[in-house]
Amino acid sequence: MNMMTVGLCAAAFVCYVAIMISIPVRAKKLRKNAGEQRLALKNTSSAKWILLAVIAAAVIFVIPLRDMGTFVNVILLGTALIAAEMAAREAANRGMAGVYQEAIVVGGQTIFFADIESLPTLAYEDDPESDGDYKTSLRIIRRNGTETTLVFADEEDRTNAVQMILNLVPRLKPK
Repeated sequence: MNMMTVGLCAAAFVCYVAIMISIPVRAKKLRKNAGEQRLALKNTSSAKWILLAVIAAAVIFVIPLRDMGTFVNVILLGTALIAAEMAAREAANRGMAGVYQEAIVVGGQTIFFADIESLPTLAYEDDPESDGDYKTSLRIIRRNGTETTLVFADEEDRTNAVQMILNLVPRLKPK
């Protein structure tokens, strides 16, 4: 067993534990920063985050048993930590789907209204030539220029969420 590999795995495990321990802290911070819930939405997230967290831990523990070289080990450990981060984010948002005073939480994603530049989907959703993909999703352009798509449980949830967002943040209404 290579000592470098063992050291990398030990460091990855410490990071993994820190990520998993942060779940309740993240959830509490989200509840505080999002404000009062204005509209509850159907939760589209599931307990799949648990499976993702278990697989990430398994990868960290298997690497010392099957040393594949430092470069590949680092890539696999990094991937496991990214998976753990995704699982923690999903777990922190679990059961919180809704539109809040300051944010929207859907499908494991939280987007604060202050971070939203525009909702381009609203500009073309009534166009008869549009493909209809907007019925359960909402494209969001963030202030930093990145684009995010929120996927809702159904058309009714999306319609109610968009209406509530536009009521809370009138600047996002299409012109």
